[in-house]
Amino acid sequence: MHYNDFLSRIRACLVSALLAGALLWLTAKAFLPGEKLLLPLLIAVLAAGSAAFWRGRPWPVPAVWLGACAAAAVIGHRAFRSGLAALANGVLDAWKHLRTGNAELFAVADEHGAALLLCILAALLGLWCAGPARRRSPAGFWCLTALLAALCLVFAPHLTAGWLLAAALTELLAYLLFFGGSDGAGAWLRVAAMVLVLALVLDGWQSAKPAFLDSAVQWTRQQVQTLRYGNNADVGLPDGDLREVGPRRTTQETVLQVTMQTPASYYLRGFTGETYENNRWSNLDAETLYPASDDFYWLHQDGFYAQAQQAGAAAAGRPELLETENAITVENVGLSRKYLYAPYELLPGSAGLEPSAVGDCGLRAPGLRGQRNYTLSAAVGLVKQYQRINTALAQASDETQFLRDEAAYNAFAYKNYTALPSDIQSYLADKLGDYMVDEGETHFDYQNAKQNILFYLSTYMTYEETDLAPVGDGIDFVLNFLDGTQKGYDIHYATAAAMMFRYYGIPARYVEGFLVTKEDAKGLSAGEMLSLTGAAAHAWVEYYQDGVGWLPFEVTPPYFSAMEQAEKYQDISGLIGQQPQERVVDNTDDQPQGDDTEDPTLLNFWLRHRLQILLVLAILAAAALLALFVLWLIWERKKTAKRKAGFLSDDLSAAICAIYDYTMDVLRAQGLKAKNCAPEDYADFVDEDLRERYRAAAAIRQEARFSTHAMDEPQRQALLTLKDEIWNRTWGKANFLRRIRLKYVLFL
Repeated sequence: MHYNDFLSRIRACLVSALLAGALLWLTAKAFLPGEKLLLPLLIAVLAAGSAAFWRGRPWPVPAVWLGACAAAAVIGHRAFRSGLAALANGVLDAWKHLRTGNAELFAVADEHGAALLLCILAALLGLWCAGPARRRSPAGFWCLTALLAALCLVFAPHLTAGWLLAAALTELLAYLLFFGGSDGAGAWLRVAAMVLVLALVLDGWQSAKPAFLDSAVQWTRQQVQTLRYGNNADVGLPDGDLREVGPRRTTQETVLQVTMQTPASYYLRGFTGETYENNRWSNLDAETLYPASDDFYWLHQDGFYAQAQQAGAAAAGRPELLETENAITVENVGLSRKYLYAPYELLPGSAGLEPSAVGDCGLRAPGLRGQRNYTLSAAVGLVKQYQRINTALAQASDETQFLRDEAAYNAFAYKNYTALPSDIQSYLADKLGDYMVDEGETHFDYQNAKQNILFYLSTYMTYEETDLAPVGDGIDFVLNFLDGTQKGYDIHYATAAAMMFRYYGIPARYVEGFLVTKEDAKGLSAGEMLSLTGAAAHAWVEYYQDGVGWLPFEVTPPYFSAMEQAEKYQDISGLIGQQPQERVVDNTDDQPQGDDTEDPTLLNFWLRHRLQILLVLAILAAAALLALFVLWLIWERKKTAKRKAGFLSDDLSAAICAIYDYTMDVLRAQGLKAKNCAPEDYADFVDEDLRERYRAAAAIRQEARFSTHAMDEPQRQALLTLKDEIWNRTWGKANFLRRIRLKYVLFL
């Protein structure tokens, strides 16, 4: 063997080994991240290197490796099948990071199956990667380059920057070792550089989302969706993209034909905006939904769908409200076919509810081109009956399956639908001011929040459809409406109302769809077709009512009486429970000036004794204030005593939550700052020797608050002991003034 030939073979071995190792590494990290890779990587290197080195005799070496793979698969056939199942499950799990949706997983009978499969796959990849090196085939190298680039492109949101750079640098190193002296060196270098740049750009996009890339992707996605489904631009519904919203657009052409077995008024929900960013309402992305995929799988297995939650709540609390089942047939004549326009009263067994779906942003139409004709099953009038349903649920047993499922979805809703952009948060805080949250609640009172939203929008905003211009770049749509033009129509009102609900801590979303009004329903007979034009298009806000689910709420003035409502706000005269910080109303009338006819005797008496009179009035006022202050102190101390009595309540779950809340108040008195984080994340603020006990207490509180498990006395005692220890340390370290503050300012 000549020296140059030997070097060429060594170079081929290195190239093949590097490519095989990179492919195996990427595959394992993407689909089987928990498996150890030392042995499979060693096998890949040996298989690729041996097949590339003995390239003059191509058959014997690959035959040995293929025979070994076949023997391993036959001898360990049970483990091999389990490995295939584990790999398939890994592919499905990785796919959920990119496209939401659950799929049936395969049973894995042998825990060592994945390791065996990786070893066999390593040998096969090694033989495949040796092919281009043995034959110096540019075509084969192109195939490997394309495979690496495809892995980078498809799984960039899932893989970390380290794996992407490993693939790109492996490609670049393979070029330097194998093709560095060839005539086509420039072409291969460009290929390697493209893979490297692609990896960097994709990873940067996922972490920082440059504006130009985000806009390009959104534009491309919008064009693809328009080609597949059409759009709703002709009826003035922008699918959540608020950047070009200007004068209202509509059409008198029929766009939707609805036939009902029992004519009734409905909000027909289409696009549902879940997150607001850069003047665009969009759906939760796959990465956000991925952690909730298992929860939605089991919710749907139980028959719980958020799109049909009102009917599920009625079945659990007031089943007589479901006696009338309405078959609603819809023909989509000229709208986007991406959605099934469905009412809030949808029944759990209705068509369109997809068990594999993750999330609940309306109903997505099946098929490549969507769906034009469909029939849904719905109840009648549940939206206006939600208060009766909610009352019945409050009296129901906590052990009902519906309430357990609702608790799981409730946590998902509060986690994902209460976020606000910081600038909007600051603006609303300035205009609406602080608000009080009732004890035991996580948000402002529903009725007060709705009252305040209606008051603010109807008082300070003007309904306008024509004299409007798109906001353009650099101007926020919501702030431009609330603090700029103060003019708009339903899209503006609904978006602002969603922000206001979220400011009050209530989950809310922006919705586009169509209205079947009560006047429409009144004029229909059973089975008669109702033709809806673009005039029926509408945008509204929906908020999450604990237990009952998503409810539409009308905030656009011309639509106040169009739909049947559960409550009427007839006295919208001001903000309830708070005072806008910049609007202080002076209700003091100007007093008329005295005239020359005033009684001179009284005037003389006032002039002679005014200092004594003012002193007496001041003493009386001080005494009254002191008495009120003492009464207030007594009242607050009684409330504190009542609060502490709750620590020994027979309701262990409530007692545990009360003890934990009190403990957190004591920690706040020490200087703990409230953050948007899990309770256990506050452990670092606690003394080091108490941190493990605090984490255990936080876990007990989470169980008591969000599960239906029966709590026991040792759990309560654990929290009481921790509470006493933290209080004793806080009290012992406090000076006189701090103790006064603890007792008579913070009332601990």
